[in-house]
Amino acid sequence: MLQNAIQEKCKKFKCDLCSFECSRKNQYIKHISTTKHQNATKMLQNATFTGGKAPTSKNNNNKSYDCACGKIFNHSSSYYRHRNNCFQYQKNLVSADIFPPSTHVDNNNNMTNVVIDYCKDNQADFKELIVLLLKENKEFQNKFLDVLPQLKGNAEHSYNNTNSHNTNNFNIQMFLNEHCKNAMNLTDFIDSLPITNETYDHTIENGLTKTITHMITDGLNNMDILERPIHCTDASRKTMYVKDNDVWEKDVELNGVLMGIKKIALKQRTMINKWKDANSGWEDSDNLQSKLTSLVFNSMTDIENDQKETNKIIRAISKNTYLTNEIKEEYK
Repeated sequence: MLQNAIQEKCKKFKCDLCSFECSRKNQYIKHISTTKHQNATKMLQNATFTGGKAPTSKNNNNKSYDCACGKIFNHSSSYYRHRNNCFQYQKNLVSADIFPPSTHVDNNNNMTNVVIDYCKDNQADFKELIVLLLKENKEFQNKFLDVLPQLKGNAEHSYNNTNSHNTNNFNIQMFLNEHCKNAMNLTDFIDSLPITNETYDHTIENGLTKTITHMITDGLNNMDILERPIHCTDASRKTMYVKDNDVWEKDVELNGVLMGIKKIALKQRTMINKWKDANSGWEDSDNLQSKLTSLVFNSMTDIENDQKETNKIIRAISKNTYLTNEIKEEYK
């Protein structure tokens, strides 16, 4: 839109080095900031601007390289690396490119006059550009204000629906205290899980983590839902409610579940003699001695203090005790 409102001007800025022409100085400034132009400029070792002096020789073996900022270098590599980041050098480079020899100025006063004249020549362009930007910004603000009430309404509607669903459809405390008031305490449930010869065989083959997981989940699955001592409302976040001492509580830190895991692990370690009693003659059997070694090694694994292993058990418990939508619908 802005380009149509401005008349085409004749080309008056030219970069012979890059074969580039334009009608505006701001376009010319943009050009000289390009990588193409800068690389081409760096190839000119004998530049006509005062960005750096040609190497001077005090003798045949000692050359010095002087930069416009006042620093002197003994090696060309250090000098060329420095001037890429030297503010004074870059300033002189830009000055020489913007104001070619035909319009170059010799002092600060003339330089200031050139800049002022440039701003005056482009005043109309700047004014129209500012008006255009303000207009587009105003249109954006108006569109945002039109959409804002709709966004607010959707957010409130979503919040109300979620809150209504949680409040009216299913109340976890009512479910636990009314429907699950006769559930078994967690401590009693853990004590009821048997340690058998099959349990030890499972430990030998699969390790302690999988054995404890199997014991707990199998015990829960064999119980009526309303008699279970554990219920999960969010499996991904491991949100669980545990009954112990005849009281239902949210197991915020999962201390109740972790206590159960630790108790089962300790129980299995102290009852290894049951396996010996069930496998008489193990002293003379290489196969049974190998199994006993695996049993002792796996049973002594300190999984209760290994977060990775306990998380595996907790995830399995969460999945098996999760209150599905069907259960919530039945007991809402």
